[in-house]
Amino acid sequence: MRLLGITFALLIAPLVTSTPTRAGIFDFSLIDPSLLNGYLPQGVADEAIKMYGIYAAHRPYVGATPITNYNGFDLKVEVTLMKVGDGLVNALREVGATNALPSNMPAIPMVKLNARKAIGPNSDIGFSGMVVYGQTVLGGDILILVSEAEEGEGMNVALRLGYNYLNAPYAYVKSCNTIQPELVFSRPLEFAEPYIGIGGRYMWGTIDIPLDTTPQVHLTKSGSGKDGYLFTGVSFHVIGPQGLRMGIEGSYDFSGYHTIGTVFGLGF
Repeated sequence: MRLLGITFALLIAPLVTSTPTRAGIFDFSLIDPSLLNGYLPQGVADEAIKMYGIYAAHRPYVGATPITNYNGFDLKVEVTLMKVGDGLVNALREVGATNALPSNMPAIPMVKLNARKAIGPNSDIGFSGMVVYGQTVLGGDILILVSEAEEGEGMNVALRLGYNYLNAPYAYVKSCNTIQPELVFSRPLEFAEPYIGIGGRYMWGTIDIPLDTTPQVHLTKSGSGKDGYLFTGVSFHVIGPQGLRMGIEGSYDFSGYHTIGTVFGLGF
């Protein structure tokens, strides 16, 4: 996991002001404190919260069919790659902080454990998370099947409500909460389930940026943001109910934070 922190640092090294206390999975930032001139605009805080909220968001990687139809519990590893949108850079430009801003935004990876548990014939719950170097990402969702396809025709339809919490003491964004409702459509097949969906996110949190002053001064502000997205993917159930679990999913984000990712694991 330490490799991810190194990767982030290499991707955005021209924009980061490093200190010995900043280390870990979230030691990346698109904000150079020297560009802010001692002032943290609300627009910059809001965009930073949005970026971290989307990056760390809980992603179920399943369709509308509860796993009760297949087995009782899935445990998988999730790997997601997110393209950083232009929102934060544009917010910095609006306040005149244009030095050293990149022309092409990077893409950054996220790795989590991802689990799913059946709780009834028409519902299940999901969990995802990562705890490393004192930094925590924990999320979950509940899915309720609202319409089941007729045999051989139509699609399953489900409502899903997710929540995610990020605590990153070594990053500029110290904490971020995300709520995300989704509407999911899928067609269960013998060993696979293609799906599509639409969702929205509301994020709120706290940003804290230390300035290079004596004594040191911190710029602290609360921020929030909202976002919408479309997603599509396919999940695979290989070698029976207690077999391999695989999936791939991509999303189109209305704020430019597009993602593509995969999961792989086992069903129990």
